[in-house]
Amino acid sequence: MTDRRTRRLTLASIVGEAGIGLARQPVRTMLCALGTTLAVAGFVALSGLTQSARNAVAASFNELRATTVQFEGGSSNQVVLTQQGIRRLSRLNGVVSAGLLWPLDSEQQIPVGTTPAGTVAGRSTVPLPFTAATPSAFTAIGARLSSGRFYDQGADTHHEMVAMLGASAAAQLGITSVQGAPAIFIGNVTLTVVGIVTGATAQAQVLLGVIVPPYVASVLSAAGAQRTAIVRTQPGAAQLIGREGPYALAPYQPASVQAEIPPDPSTLRAQIESSLSDLLTVLAIAGLAIGTVAIGTVTLLSVMQRRYEIGLRRAIGYYRFDIARLILVEATGTGVIGGLLGVSVGVITVSTVASSHRWTPVISPDVLIGAPLAGVAIGIIAGAIPALRASRITPLEALRSG
Repeated sequence: MTDRRTRRLTLASIVGEAGIGLARQPVRTMLCALGTTLAVAGFVALSGLTQSARNAVAASFNELRATTVQFEGGSSNQVVLTQQGIRRLSRLNGVVSAGLLWPLDSEQQIPVGTTPAGTVAGRSTVPLPFTAATPSAFTAIGARLSSGRFYDQGADTHHEMVAMLGASAAAQLGITSVQGAPAIFIGNVTLTVVGIVTGATAQAQVLLGVIVPPYVASVLSAAGAQRTAIVRTQPGAAQLIGREGPYALAPYQPASVQAEIPPDPSTLRAQIESSLSDLLTVLAIAGLAIGTVAIGTVTLLSVMQRRYEIGLRRAIGYYRFDIARLILVEATGTGVIGGLLGVSVGVITVSTVASSHRWTPVISPDVLIGAPLAGVAIGIIAGAIPALRASRITPLEALRSG
């Protein structure tokens, strides 16, 4: 009589038979591994894209917006923000440029004519807002020209009657270029257009109307208005300037100046990282659960289809433990295949998406090591029930089903 104990298989034999079983049904094996492949690929891709996005936050976050501080102060009856205060503010360490802006009357009827100023042909009336701006304000708001030049401090000092047009205002007035020195007329005041502003990163509303130097503003309107100080800082200095600015702008009444400070980049990064990490966790758990169910279902169906084979193995002396190990190793092998394929797909996805967004692709080594291990864990968990089910199949039951 054959000793049944001689039939107990070694782990190497189990692995060999499991490999043969997986290779014998490649389509079934790949379909079984598909769920794990997608789950692991999603885990690797989300993890890599999360880390890549973290590194790209500083670059993607609008630098000018992150380094721009605004100060509001005063009212129509009280002028707190002055050009002297701006000069003091500009001397603070970390300030790149600073300027003042304030609105004049909300709308003015502007008779438009062509140069020379005495020519009246072609005049029309267009309501446009006026904004007064110190020359340094253009740099602070990131203004861009489509034609002409910005007026400078000399224009204000020498009381030159000049103006800038925002892109929208220029379109309404039919002025596309400053060639020929076009002029606009406000009552009896003639202003020469020296430049057309086509864009601004901050205070973009100036593009809707006419921008004039402080002296011209005093000629056009005697009424005061709440002023805004725009300050562009070096990266990382916005928080400090926001705290020190009121004392430089209004040393005797700093409490009357309110600062609008951009969010701290480190806090913003932490919030983005937290949101992305939460998203990664939820999607990864869902994907791994799907992979586990897929392997478990296909493996269980495989066990039911192989009842005769399993019964035959039991009949020639295989122990229940041997059968359970065989099925479990097959499921684990399927998980390993899915994990390796998933890592490959995930890495390709991260590289493709990162390069399309001009990010530096970053994938943690822990993820590359942990993803295949996750496939192993999925295979073990998914194969536990089918292995237990297979170990309970008796030779008689298998012969009856066959």
